[in-house]
Amino acid sequence: MHFNKLWWMGITLLFISISFNLPAQQKNLKIISYNILEGMKLDTTSNKDYFVSWVKSQNPDILALQELNSFTQKQLEELARKFNHPYAVLLKEKGYPVGLTSKFPIINVEKVLDNMLHGFIKAEILDYSIYVIHLSPHKYQKRREETDLILQMSQSKSNHQKKTIIMGDFNSISESDAEAYKDGKLWERFNFNDNKYPTHANLCNGQLDYEVHRKIVNAGYVDAFKLLNKPYDYSAPTLLTSNGGETPSYRIDFIYVSKSLKHRIKRAAIVKDDFTNYYSDHYPVVIEIMK
Repeated sequence: MHFNKLWWMGITLLFISISFNLPAQQKNLKIISYNILEGMKLDTTSNKDYFVSWVKSQNPDILALQELNSFTQKQLEELARKFNHPYAVLLKEKGYPVGLTSKFPIINVEKVLDNMLHGFIKAEILDYSIYVIHLSPHKYQKRREETDLILQMSQSKSNHQKKTIIMGDFNSISESDAEAYKDGKLWERFNFNDNKYPTHANLCNGQLDYEVHRKIVNAGYVDAFKLLNKPYDYSAPTLLTSNGGETPSYRIDFIYVSKSLKHRIKRAAIVKDDFTNYYSDHYPVVIEIMK
């Protein structure tokens, strides 16, 4: 009898222990990509306190940032620690750099500047291969070339089997949103800018260019937002830069995942709130992946 009681107590304790451990094992990995407009310049607090507070409220495990203007590696590390990310990587300390912060170690970092306008970071976090990118803003041909380089690296012999996430400001639109652009407003904006500025060439033979995203999809990557959200939504402009709704909207901020992750995406959204409405000209994109 005494043995049976001990046996049942042991089984009960084991069950309780397993039950308490399950949530930690099943916790989703939360990832945010955000173009923060020239170093979050609109947050004029000395320590970017509003931005830090927002990141804390979102509590991402991994944060990919574009336009970390005027940041140094040390400053990014200090900022990241404020929202409990002990790991941080900055692409460069001039121009329009991208950056990556994380709760988990960032290893095997590669910083690619050659043949890129802004450059990109490739790194590994946990068992994920992460790319943080910011494609050329004004020339469709340059964006295509940059995309080819990123895909060549992501599909190299040493990388193609890995769980891959490519995210950032793509400065380009997807054919999956083509219906939203049929009103011609975006075409008119691109056409006006292409004619006004000699350095602009966003239209290809007078048409909206979808080739960047065709290349990525054809390479086997999945648009995480579109996977879970069939209706159109936009990532720019924000209320800050919408000119009262006169500026046409478009979706140019993306998180792509390899097909091996497709069925593990539990959430994908464009984050629109009181902070993101007014502190950048882009809205952030968030996904949650089942570990």
